[in-house]
Amino acid sequence: MKDSVEPSTSPGNPVNSSTAESGSSRRAASSRSGLDLPKMGAEVGFQVVSDDDVPPFRASGLICLVLGLLSASAMVAWQMLILPLAAIAFGVFALRKWSGRRPAGTTAAVIGLLLASCFAAGGLTIPLAKHRTMAGQAEYFARQYLELIGRGDTELALELRKQARNRQVESMNLKEAYRRDEVAKTEMEREEEQNMEMDSIQLAGPNIPWELAQTSRVYMHYGQERVETVWIDPTGKIEEKVRVELQWTPDERNGLGNWHVYMLSYYREVIYAPSVL
Repeated sequence: MKDSVEPSTSPGNPVNSSTAESGSSRRAASSRSGLDLPKMGAEVGFQVVSDDDVPPFRASGLICLVLGLLSASAMVAWQMLILPLAAIAFGVFALRKWSGRRPAGTTAAVIGLLLASCFAAGGLTIPLAKHRTMAGQAEYFARQYLELIGRGDTELALELRKQARNRQVESMNLKEAYRRDEVAKTEMEREEEQNMEMDSIQLAGPNIPWELAQTSRVYMHYGQERVETVWIDPTGKIEEKVRVELQWTPDERNGLGNWHVYMLSYYREVIYAPSVL
C-alpha cells in the first residue's frame, strides 16, 4: 500500500505562494478595471458596487446656490445684480444634459436659480418703482411751485427753497413775517434781484398750463437724491425752458422725507455725470 502525499501548506511552499499571487493579481486587475468591488449592506450582507452606482458631482451647482444666497444684496444696490446673473449662468451650466444617474449638485442648482431669479427681479423693480415715484412727486411739486410764483406768492416760494427744518411755522403770516424781519426781507430782495426767472414767471401770470419738456431725471449728488424737471410754456409767454430742480431730504424724526426746491433757472444743455457718489 502506498501513502498519499499532500502538498504542504507552509508559507514557504512554492505551490501555495503561486496560488496566492494569482488571487492577488486577479483582485488587483478587477479593482483597476472598475468593474466590481465588494461592499457591505445593512441587510443583505456583501453586495457589488460599480462605477455606475456613484453619481457624478457638479460643483457648479453648489456655486450657483452660494451665489443665489448672496444675490440678496441686489435688493439693496442695483450694482450687485452681477451676483444673480452669475448664479443663473452657473445654474444653467450645472443643469446641462446628463446620461445615466442624476448628478449630485443639480438640486442645489435649482434652488440657487430660484433665489437668483427672485432677487434679480426685486433688484430691478424696486429701483425702477422708486425712481418713478420720486419723479412723479417732484413733477407735482415743481408744477405747484411754478403756479405759486405766477400768483405772486414770493414769500411762500422762498420758504419752499428752504429745507423743512428751516421754514417758518405753518400758522405764521409770511407776508407780515418777511416785512418785519430785516434778515428775511433782505434775503427776499436779493433773491428777486438775482433770480430773473422768477420775475419773468410772475410777469407771465398764474394761468400758464405748464408742460414737461422732457423726462424728469432722478440722480444722486453726494448722497442727496435730486430730481431735475424741465418745463415749457405752451402759450409762448416764456420762450425759454424753465428748469426746476428739487431735492428729497429724509426726516429722521418721523421716518418720512421732505421736498424743497434746490434750484430755479432757465434750462441749458450741459454735459453731466449721471450720478456723483
